[in-house]
Amino acid sequence: MKNLISLLFLLNALLITSCKDDFKDSKVVDFETFQMDLPANWNQFTQIGYDSRVGGITNGKDTLTYDFGWYSYDFRNETTATHTRTETTIDGHDALIVRPKKKGKGIIGVFVQVDSLGKFTMSGVSKNESTILKIFNSIKFE
Repeated sequence: MKNLISLLFLLNALLITSCKDDFKDSKVVDFETFQMDLPANWNQFTQIGYDSRVGGITNGKDTLTYDFGWYSYDFRNETTATHTRTETTIDGHDALIVRPKKKGKGIIGVFVQVDSLGKFTMSGVSKNESTILKIFNSIKFE
């Protein structure tokens, strides 16, 4: 009986911590050519790009970088052997989301064909897939 009570307590604690909503205090962040919703503890940064707009977002633990231009990476090397590949739409544009089959053991990313020339990629490594997927799905293009 003591083991059952301990197990129930542990399961309840796991349930409570897994239900934490990172987006409870979200903010809309504008990147000039696109915007997205981020949890309050995430911040944006920019980098120098030569033929595209590049930068990223981070919460100090996880970091996602983006590339918006003609030559943005389309995740062709993330095959079904190592990743789950999901075709979807984001802000009305065809998109591909890749997630590692082993959570946190490979790239999680999104590729969006914005127009005939513009391509958008954002990727990183994270075990917090639910937050990352919410970020991806919140992207809006100008």
